[in-house]
Amino acid sequence: MLQYYFTENIFTLNYIQNSRCLLFVMKRILVALLSFFIFSPCFSQTVQDIFNPSTEITWLGIDYSHTKIVGKMSQFGGVTPITALELRDKYYPEWNQLILDEPEKYSIPKMIYHKTVVNDIQMVKTLNAAALLDSLEVPSTPYYTPDYIQSIVANYPLINKSGIGLIFITECLNKSYGGAYYHVVFFNMSTKEILLHERIQGMVIGNGLRNYWAGSYFNVMEDIRQLRYPKWKRRYLTTTPTNVK
Repeated sequence: MLQYYFTENIFTLNYIQNSRCLLFVMKRILVALLSFFIFSPCFSQTVQDIFNPSTEITWLGIDYSHTKIVGKMSQFGGVTPITALELRDKYYPEWNQLILDEPEKYSIPKMIYHKTVVNDIQMVKTLNAAALLDSLEVPSTPYYTPDYIQSIVANYPLINKSGIGLIFITECLNKSYGGAYYHVVFFNMSTKEILLHERIQGMVIGNGLRNYWAGSYFNVMEDIRQLRYPKWKRRYLTTTPTNVK
């Protein structure tokens, strides 16, 4: 009887000690998880991080999957007409690849005053290749709202991506006035929250269809480098941290 008493109490004591250890471990895990979500850069990024030269920026390319052609597609190529299929399958890839092939001219790091950026255009290559062509033509320049741009970003198939992504979302190409509109978007790739967004017009320049329209995004890059980036930096580094669309 006495032996049973001591055995039972020892078992109870061990059970209590093990429960306390388990509770302690669970508390430590909970604290670690909370600290990760609160302090991890991928969840706490703000617009101010864009202007920190040590912040890693990933160039995701030019998204043409929502592009509209203002006017008739038959007139888009000028003296060398092209089809909508050629536009999607030949020129969308070429316009994205040109930035990687000629980094001195189309310099993303120089545009945003960083030494380097990470290049990863695989997502836009996939999206552009699947772009619908049946509603490509529009009679006038559309205007994509900030909410619409956020919905586009929210649906990007990004997997295991963190840090800040930079992408140009093409709104339209307008042959009649020789220009294009791009939505320049910096966003948190983990949460897909837009940190900074601005709609910018780029006028065309150059010879040949590829270089002609590449000139439009080249001028957008120059606009950002010379005017808008310094303006953004002055504005958002002297205000309370916030995200802007």
